[in-house]
Amino acid sequence: MIRRTAAVLTATVTLAAAGLGAAHASPLPAYIEQGGDDPVTAQPAVTTPGTRSCTVTLADAFPSNAADGSPQNYSGTLTPPKRCQGPWAKVVLSSTTTVSGRQYDRSGSLAIGGVTVWFGTTQEPSGATPTTFGFTKDITDFTSLLKKPQPFTGGYGNYTSSVYTGVYDQTVRITYYMADRAHPAPAVPDEVVAVPVEDLHPGATSSTTTLSGLPRNLTGARLQVTLKGNGCDEQWFTAVPDEVSAKFPGDGLCAAGAYREAAVSLDGRRAGAVGTFPHIYSGGIVPTLWRPVLAQNTLDLRPEDLDLTPFAGTLVDGTSHTMKFTIDPLNDTWNLAAVLFLFTDHHRARTSGALTRDDVAASPRTVTTSSSVTNGSVDYRQTARRSDVISGYVDTSAGRVSTTVTTGRTFTNSGTVSDDGLVQTVKQTDAMSTRSVSTSKGRVVASSLLSESYPITVDFSAADYQDDQNFSLKGSVDLTQNVSSLTTGRGWPAIRGWSWNVDTTGVLSRAGGVTSESDGSSTSTYRGTTDAGRFTACRITTDHGRVTSSSC
Repeated sequence: MIRRTAAVLTATVTLAAAGLGAAHASPLPAYIEQGGDDPVTAQPAVTTPGTRSCTVTLADAFPSNAADGSPQNYSGTLTPPKRCQGPWAKVVLSSTTTVSGRQYDRSGSLAIGGVTVWFGTTQEPSGATPTTFGFTKDITDFTSLLKKPQPFTGGYGNYTSSVYTGVYDQTVRITYYMADRAHPAPAVPDEVVAVPVEDLHPGATSSTTTLSGLPRNLTGARLQVTLKGNGCDEQWFTAVPDEVSAKFPGDGLCAAGAYREAAVSLDGRRAGAVGTFPHIYSGGIVPTLWRPVLAQNTLDLRPEDLDLTPFAGTLVDGTSHTMKFTIDPLNDTWNLAAVLFLFTDHHRARTSGALTRDDVAASPRTVTTSSSVTNGSVDYRQTARRSDVISGYVDTSAGRVSTTVTTGRTFTNSGTVSDDGLVQTVKQTDAMSTRSVSTSKGRVVASSLLSESYPITVDFSAADYQDDQNFSLKGSVDLTQNVSSLTTGRGWPAIRGWSWNVDTTGVLSRAGGVTSESDGSSTSTYRGTTDAGRFTACRITTDHGRVTSSSC
C-alpha cells in the first residue's frame, strides 16, 4: 500500500486502505477466499545439465509454525552427498511451499554456514483451497561454501492468530549436478564470506560490521546486497517529497522522497552505492493485482552487486576491516542481506596492492520540485544522479593487475497526488550501470558491463475510502525489469539479457465489512535469454484470478 493513516493503524483489522505504502495490508478478497490459480511466472526456470545428480532435502513439508503457533525455522547440517562430491557443473536450490487459510505475505531466508543464500517473500494464501508456490535458484557461486559440512537454518517468519491462520509448509532441496566433459565446472569464487548487517531504520540509518580472517592472496572481491523495505518504505517508490506530504497533513503520505540507495564504505573510504529493484510483495498496493501473476522476484528478491576488486589489495594485510552500510533518507525499517564473494591467487600465498582512486560521492546529486495545491492536487518531481569511479591494483603471480570500476545511476520519479491525498499517480525510471575493466601488462584480462533499468508506473485510488470496513481500492501497475550483461574472464557467462514486464490492474471493495468487489487482470511477458544463453519468449494473460492464455 502507498501510505498509512492513524485510522488504519488503530483498526482491528490491519488495512492500508488510505493509499499505497503500509506493509502487509487488507483482508483477503472474496475470490481469493474461494480459491484461485497457483502463482505463475513468465520468467524461464533455471536450466540444469543432463548429468548425474544428487539431491539433499533440507526441509520436507516443514511448517512455518510450531503446534503452539510460534514461528520456527528448519535447521540441520548440510553435507555434500557421497555420490556427488564434485566437481559440480551446477548447484540448484529449489523451494516449494503450500499454504491455506488466511495470512499476510511474509519474509523468509536460508543461511548456510552463516551465509545468506536466499532472501524472499511469500504468496498470500487462497483461503481453504491450498495455494502452492515455488522457485528455483542457481547457487553455483556458493560452491566453495558447499564443499564441506555446514550448518543451515531457514524458513519464513510467520505469525498466526485466530484470524490469520495460514501456516506455510516448506519443502526445500539442493541438487548437485556433476561436471563432465560436455558440462565442465564453471569458475566460481574461491571463498564466500557472510557480511552481517543490522536492520536500518530512522533511528539508525547506518550499520557497521567487521570482516576478519580474509585470505592473504586476494585478486578480486564482489559484494552482493539484497535490500527489502518495510512499512512506509515497503513501496518506497511511492514516497513523496517532504514538502508534498506537508501539504496533506493527516493523510499519512509516506515522505522523504522516493530515492533509495545503500551506500557502502570500506575502512572509512567510500566504495559506492547500490540501488534496488522496486519489489512488490503479494499483498502490496491492491492484493488482487498479484493473483495469479506475482510481481518480478517476489519469491526470490533480486540482489545488486558492487565490484570491490579495487579494494582487494588493501584487504590482504591480515588485519580486520570494517564495512559500513547507510540508507539515508529512509522512512521505515530496511532489511539488508549481504555476501562477499572473494577470488584468490592459485599460485601465490600472498598478494599485495593498493586503492589508487575512490572518486565516490557522499550522496547523489538530487533536484526536487513540487507545485502548489490546486483543486486538491499537487504535482512533484525528483531526480537523482550518481557517477562514481574506484581504481586499484593487485600484484599477483601473473603480474600487476589494475582494475577500474565505473558506476552510474540516473533516477527520475514524478507523480501527482490528488483528491486531497486519496489518489496518487507515480511514474519512475531508474537506470543503473556498472563497468569493470581489469588490465595487466597493457591488455584487458577481465571485463564486465552490466546495465539495468527498472521503469514502473503506478495509479492508485482510495477516493471512496470511509473506514476499514467500507472502502474501494483501485490500482494498476506497469513494471519492467530490463537487464543486459557482457562479461569476460573468470568464467562468468559471456552474454545475458532480458526484458520482463508485468502489467496488471485490480480492484477490492468492502461495504459494511463484506467484500463487495474483488477482481483483477494482468499480462506478463519475458523476452531474452535463459541462464544457458538461449533466447526464449513467454506471454501470460490472466483475468478474474485465472490464467486465460499462455505461450511460453
